[in-house]
Amino acid sequence: MSIGTSPHTRIFGLDLLRAVAILLVVYSHADDLLYRFFSVDTGVSDVDGVDLFFVLSGYLIGGILLRTALQSSIPWHLRLADFWQRRWFRTLPNYYLFLLINIAMVHFALAPGLININTLAYFVFLQNFMVPLDLLFFESWSLAIEEWFYLFFPLLLLVVLVLCRNVKFAFFTAALIMIVFSTVMRFPAYHAVDSMFKWDLLVRKIVLLRLDTIGFGALAAWVHYYFSRSWERYKFPLFIVGLVGFSIAVWLRGDDRLWYMSACYYSFAGLSMALWLPALSLWISEGKWGGPITFLSKISYAMYLVNLPLRSLITPLLEDSSLARTIMIYTLYWVLCIAFASVVYRFWERPFMELRKRLSKRLLTPSTEVTVSS
Repeated sequence: MSIGTSPHTRIFGLDLLRAVAILLVVYSHADDLLYRFFSVDTGVSDVDGVDLFFVLSGYLIGGILLRTALQSSIPWHLRLADFWQRRWFRTLPNYYLFLLINIAMVHFALAPGLININTLAYFVFLQNFMVPLDLLFFESWSLAIEEWFYLFFPLLLLVVLVLCRNVKFAFFTAALIMIVFSTVMRFPAYHAVDSMFKWDLLVRKIVLLRLDTIGFGALAAWVHYYFSRSWERYKFPLFIVGLVGFSIAVWLRGDDRLWYMSACYYSFAGLSMALWLPALSLWISEGKWGGPITFLSKISYAMYLVNLPLRSLITPLLEDSSLARTIMIYTLYWVLCIAFASVVYRFWERPFMELRKRLSKRLLTPSTEVTVSS
């Protein structure tokens, strides 16, 4: 939910960003399936859909935490308990379902990977906290970053609030600490990066080095709340500046600029993407053709988890296939991703989302309950 709107209002601009993000992720995970016949690099994969998810998540979660911090009539321990139960019932059921699915697929040789004692780290989101553990469930790296942000940021906000007792200053300080911490941590890390593979493994996917991208989204939520007039007045200029800045950030990427990609890229890209949020967060109505976008937004989390297991299952079908068969299988891959994600959302994800509402009623009084959708 965008700050300042009805709790039950869907913001089409944010749904659009989420839909674009999941389409980019699925495309980048499967574009090589067509390389045998279509080897032209479109450059689309240079735009990382996961980064879009991070910034959007920071903005939404930042808005929730900001409103939570302002609910001074409710004890902090109840506010934190409600925030965490809502986050965990939103994210953990899907995560653990697909963790078990991935383990089963690796066990039965249906997907690449390795199972050993270190697999237990995946159950507590330690697979990429400080060092890479790339055994299986390869897309889970981003979920670990998000989960640690959900844990660290509220606690950091609470500590700063205890020290200064000013929500406006405390939230800004907490968001800035998250941004500066990961940015500074990346500078020594680039010395170990000598290839794109190492950059992906040692920088892009490490929790402690990636919290800043989500932090930029949280900072945007703070700006929206405390400077709402400027947020609306300058939404289009900021969007243009963000597009130009992001284009430059992506253009500077490359095998010969690993130092830039390791130390600077995520700061420039994260800030640029955050500048898109004023325009997108104020785009409320979905219009005549907005239904498919909203639908993709709703199933995006499930689709993120579905696509790689499906890829593992269809890849053997492409061996020595003709052009027509390859296109047919590739099309089927997309159809199945959407179909299976819809099933997971409808019958697994959404029931847990409904459960968290009931738990909120037990933790908070009806008059002060923090009701949000994200």
